[in-house]
Amino acid sequence: MSISNRRPATGFTLLEVLLAIAIFAAMSLAAYEVLQGVLRNDEVTRAQVSRLGEVQRAFSVLARDFQQAVPRPVRVQGESSDDVLRVNAAELQSEDDGISFVHTGWLNPGAQLGRSNLQWVGYRLKEGKLQRLSYLFPDPVIGTEPQEATLLTRVTGFKIRYWKNRWLGSWSDTSTLPTGIEVTVELEDYGSIRRVFTLVESDS
Repeated sequence: MSISNRRPATGFTLLEVLLAIAIFAAMSLAAYEVLQGVLRNDEVTRAQVSRLGEVQRAFSVLARDFQQAVPRPVRVQGESSDDVLRVNAAELQSEDDGISFVHTGWLNPGAQLGRSNLQWVGYRLKEGKLQRLSYLFPDPVIGTEPQEATLLTRVTGFKIRYWKNRWLGSWSDTSTLPTGIEVTVELEDYGSIRRVFTLVESDS
């Protein structure tokens, strides 16, 4: 009678199984951390791109308004005035410098809208925001509140200088426009950003 040779059954020991699970868990954790890092970097990049777009749009609006400024006096509380540039920060309730004026170029295709192409605008710093104020008409009705639009957030400073043969920190001849405007905006994240705008229709 022959006896067949049989090999004993083989398999993983409990220690080997536990070691494999531990290695798999460590690899999974490492992959998860890598994924989270990628997602965080993507979120930061998106926020930076959005913020940069906000800054660019704000200065684009500033450039458009200042470069189309016109020496057009406006009524103040219904009273006639010779002022074509108002720089009274308190009047605009600004926490730093403030400025208001009239600009042209406000689109009104075919004069279909019940207004002109002139618009009164003002800029101020309030509660950490650079705001653009505007009225539907250059001479607003008494008691009418301006529309408010926030151009920039996280703003800590808003300074304006005026060019008339030299840079001036204030503007006293409000019946005329300066040749140029320098705007300096202080931001929490980007620091100081300075831009100079030429006023095409100044009285120079």
